[in-house]
Amino acid sequence: MSLRFRVLGSGSGGNATLVEGGGARVLLDAGLGPRQLAERLLSAGVDPASLDAVFLSHEHGDHARGAAAFSKRWGVPLAGTRGTFQATGLGRARLPAYEPIAPGETRTIRRLAVRAVAVPHDAVSPLAFVLSAGASSLGHATDLGHLSRRLVDACRGCDALLVESNYDPSMLRDGPYPWSLKERILGPLGHLSNGDVGRLLEKGLGDACRLVVLAHLSQKNNHPELALQAAGEALGRSGRRGVEVTLAPPAGTGWVAVRASRVEVGRREGQLRLF
Repeated sequence: MSLRFRVLGSGSGGNATLVEGGGARVLLDAGLGPRQLAERLLSAGVDPASLDAVFLSHEHGDHARGAAAFSKRWGVPLAGTRGTFQATGLGRARLPAYEPIAPGETRTIRRLAVRAVAVPHDAVSPLAFVLSAGASSLGHATDLGHLSRRLVDACRGCDALLVESNYDPSMLRDGPYPWSLKERILGPLGHLSNGDVGRLLEKGLGDACRLVVLAHLSQKNNHPELALQAAGEALGRSGRRGVEVTLAPPAGTGWVAVRASRVEVGRREGQLRLF
């Protein structure tokens, strides 16, 4: 059973990822305007009305701004936590449907399973997602302030991982943002740095993973080469071979296939030192 995904937008300008597998199509986040979302879906050969659901990670505009209008225009149900539902004001919108999902719960659409995982971020009830179809699985985590054990454990068996690598600490500290915003980003409920992702890849990456996509890079506080360098050096320190690392640019990616690994998944020595 095949599983594939396509990033439609990544970064502060808007986040959305299309996932196909098990006979289902879902969108993770709707941070682009409804017209732009529809245009990018159509350019990927996907009818917007064919989506089975839009799963929202949290209420911030770059992840949810287009959700209500897109849902109403194309008749696509939304799913997310009750906290996200309240914080986005979706209760005031006449939606086709809103399906609450709590951290730790799994929703199955045909043969595609979507598991919700709580993450630390300055939102009401933010989520990451693990999606599985057959033997293939994808972890999808953007907007989180630190690497929690819950998230790392949830993604340990994934064949592919999309994770934010938001900022380089030196660029952020020396950059143009006001200090209050810098403190928010640097804090435990802010965003992951290149170094945070490096720790994940060095000590917490599951043996099954063969693909890592770095997403949600800040255009002012990061540089693609710095993010790739940190990830590559971390994998080198861990002795991992055969793990491809790539970037999700702001305008998105083409289709990416998630291939099931034949490696037996287990904890590697030293992983607990991640925390």
